[in-house]
Amino acid sequence: MKLTHRRFWKFEAMMLLCGVLLFCLLCSALICNGAEIDSGSGIILILLFPIFLLYFAICGIPTWLLYNGGSWMKLAGYLYFISSLLVIAPIMTFMYDWNPATANMRPENIPIDEGTFFTDNEFAVIICVGWAMSLIIPVVFTSYLSKRWIIKDNQGHGWIVDSASRAIQGNLQSNVRAIAIGYRYNRLTLKCYLDSFPSEQDKELLSDIAGEIISDCPPDKIPRTTEICEFSNVPISELDKLDSFIYIRTNEL
Repeated sequence: MKLTHRRFWKFEAMMLLCGVLLFCLLCSALICNGAEIDSGSGIILILLFPIFLLYFAICGIPTWLLYNGGSWMKLAGYLYFISSLLVIAPIMTFMYDWNPATANMRPENIPIDEGTFFTDNEFAVIICVGWAMSLIIPVVFTSYLSKRWIIKDNQGHGWIVDSASRAIQGNLQSNVRAIAIGYRYNRLTLKCYLDSFPSEQDKELLSDIAGEIISDCPPDKIPRTTEICEFSNVPISELDKLDSFIYIRTNEL
């Protein structure tokens, strides 16, 4: 996925929504726990809001580049991994003490059984766990919305099937058993099953059908096509229909 695509900016808008949701969850958690918000903490919350927005806008860039289509859960996985890593990695690098000799040491003036004291390592782990858990709802919600609104699967589109149904009119020969269509990630695939070995005329007719479908759609919708003619004598039910059949010969039904 390219950063220059207009859908990227819609996706970035969803990333801003992700930041808004996280900020709302943070405020809700503070209110539910009876936290008192004074002028100092209020200023911190106000500053956190644009920081969250900027953070998720940045996280959206590698997420968009890595995601090449698929389910919304795959998109959520990439976004969750990246947005978690960019916070957890620096914390575990600069705050966590990896030296076993000094790790988790408490000051001498604090009793060992004092439960309210956190070492630097414990504090770092708490931050990482809290951050990872707080991301779940915003990431899952915005990934689902992004998939539904922006990054829709390019399969099963009614306008492609309708265009293909019109294109086959007058472009079929008696040896055509069925024609299957697939449309994924801006690639149109037409597969023609014949009861004889494909000839040049069969290939030209399939190419004409593809050309009519392309001419019936915006140029950026179908930049790539694949046309396949093959002989097959197996039952229609055993053929690969790709997304669906746009033609099945009457005696094959």
